[in-house]
Amino acid sequence: MKTQIITLETHDDLISVRDRMSWAKSPRILLVWPKFERVTLRPVDLRVLQSHARTLGAELGLVTRIPHVKRNAQGFGIPVFATTTEAQREAWPPRQDLTRALTVRKAKPNLREMKRQSIVEEAKWRSNFIVRVGFFMVGVLAVLTVAVLFLPQAAIKLTPASQHQSITIPVSANPNTESVFVSGNVPAHQTSVLVTVTQAMAITSQGAVPNDKAEGIAHFTNLTQADLTIPAGTMIYTTGSPSIKFQTAIITHLPGGSKNFVEVPIVAVKAGSSGNVAAGAIQAIDGSLALSASVSNPNPTAGGTDLTTTEAVDADRQQLHDMVMTALDQQARQEIISSIGVHDLLLLNTLKADAQSQEIYDPPAGQPGDTLKLTMSVQYNAQYVKADDLRQLAQTLLDASMPAGFVSKPDTLQFNPTNTFTVDQSGSTHFDLLAQRVLMHDIQSPQVIFLVRGLSPANAKQALFSKLPLAAPPEIQTSPSWWPWLPLIPFRISVQ
Repeated sequence: MKTQIITLETHDDLISVRDRMSWAKSPRILLVWPKFERVTLRPVDLRVLQSHARTLGAELGLVTRIPHVKRNAQGFGIPVFATTTEAQREAWPPRQDLTRALTVRKAKPNLREMKRQSIVEEAKWRSNFIVRVGFFMVGVLAVLTVAVLFLPQAAIKLTPASQHQSITIPVSANPNTESVFVSGNVPAHQTSVLVTVTQAMAITSQGAVPNDKAEGIAHFTNLTQADLTIPAGTMIYTTGSPSIKFQTAIITHLPGGSKNFVEVPIVAVKAGSSGNVAAGAIQAIDGSLALSASVSNPNPTAGGTDLTTTEAVDADRQQLHDMVMTALDQQARQEIISSIGVHDLLLLNTLKADAQSQEIYDPPAGQPGDTLKLTMSVQYNAQYVKADDLRQLAQTLLDASMPAGFVSKPDTLQFNPTNTFTVDQSGSTHFDLLAQRVLMHDIQSPQVIFLVRGLSPANAKQALFSKLPLAAPPEIQTSPSWWPWLPLIPFRISVQ
């Protein structure tokens, strides 16, 4: 049968396609829907085009492979083909008259009969009194069973048998060690502190305090032919030991000539009886004048006096120094212990004071006073071992020698040095460390629960005390307290 083929294009819409169909003169119109072009036709447009084709006295067919287009066309009864050749060779399905519809009138339902049938009659056994009581008893029994299983709970407190474990560990602490070794080597850490102590003591020693200066006459002789001037304050001194110094009191002119001399009054530089020197003791001139003149004292010098007063002597200063050093050592030890950890171990043999220290005596040497005060500031250095390192060493070696079936009791590990500290040539400090702790039998909770579940508290105590290594009878608390048995379910029993 002759067929009019119309290929749809991108710009086609409902109006343009209807116009192209109106020019068709064949009983079949075949629309070709391109696969790779977008055609702006809606599903309802296919229904309109189908009606328009029937108005023209033709049948409408469609060539497409697009799933949703095929689905829409088949819904309207439009035959769909894969190719135009298939559409021309195969027979088209007969046209359906959609305008005719046979409506079948259904019989009016009987509402009363439907209501009667909707009522479900209760089974006769459900109204039986015995059955109802039986089901009630089953429910009560189920509730009681759940209560028996899940309501009670119990707490068991055990005191496992214990024993002491101890070991003596030779320890070597060195600043160059960086970690803890099972051989006993541990790191030694450096610390320092500046300590200042002031102490005073009463003075009972008597000493001589310089009072007046000695005076006399110096005989200057010119050794040249030129005139000389001797300035006031020219320093002259004795040649003995210790040397006593004097100075001229006035400026004096010494005429030239090797036999000319002049006498000049002199005064001792320092007060005290040490300025009273014998005749001829003064023999030297200080300065360039010694090249041109000589000096001597023809008569002893006199007038130098001392006062007897309370004064610190060397023995007093040494005694106070020793007292302050003892206080410094004690305070340095206390301050270093306070600066490190509470359980850290101070290596007392490494506590040393620096060679340089500051000492201030009041009053200074040679000054009178009833009380001598000394202030000293000293830098102290020391080494210490951290408690964590000692704990790690002790716990490692104790664990290695722990008997099977035991565990360590928490917070019972103790360690202390047992002897004095010694230092070798490498700078390592050696000492013995006594480590000890309490061990207790390792009792597993599942084993305890297996022995006691479902028993009365009295029988449970007897079973545990007879079958487990306990130091004391176990304590069992049930909840509620009046419940006569321990729970059957394991997770309702707690073991401490």
